Amino acid sequence: MNRPRPEARPGRCAVFCLGAALLFPPAAAAAATNAPVIGAAAIDFELRSLDGKTVRLKSFLGRPLVINFFASWCDPCREEMPLVNELARAAGDRYRVLGVAVEDSRAAVAQYAQEAQLVFPIALDPNSTVRRAYRIFGPPATFFIDGRGIVRDIVLGPMTPERARSAGKGWRRTVNPASFKAGLTFGSRPP
Repeated sequence: MNRPRPEARPGRCAVFCLGAALLFPPAAAAAATNAPVIGAAAIDFELRSLDGKTVRLKSFLGRPLVINFFASWCDPCREEMPLVNELARAAGDRYRVLGVAVEDSRAAVAQYAQEAQLVFPIALDPNSTVRRAYRIFGPPATFFIDGRGIVRDIVLGPMTPERARSAGKGWRRTVNPASFKAGLTFGSRPP
């Protein structure tokens, strides 16, 4: 026996669409939760470096920055590290490279940095506070940030030379920090 179809109810569609929007928020909603996205300001942080000095993201304002999240125990990180090291060697005064070691001990990172002959500074994120703020599920991950503190590209997972070249286009613009508009710092929204 065939049942008659119920009449279409516009309210049901609205409830379904609202539910879908809550389950799958658009990119603008993700940006509102301060998740780093391309075109948004990078999230400021403060960590300790291998040599015990304080490393703050905002200290890099005025010069483009490559942040590479890695771990000494991570095989894909070890595979991409020669490329990251080459980026650091090629940087000169045009940009900086910062490694952020996640879920790792100071001793393990120091040993790995020496073995791999890493030429860039390394900050330690032993409790994954910064990793979580940047919404990284696991290393490696690389963020390309311009001189104004805006995320210009993100590479989640191992980076290839081709991907590094394509990510590097357009983000290396050096900016004089004195020319910043008042209030524009890491963690704030661009104008």
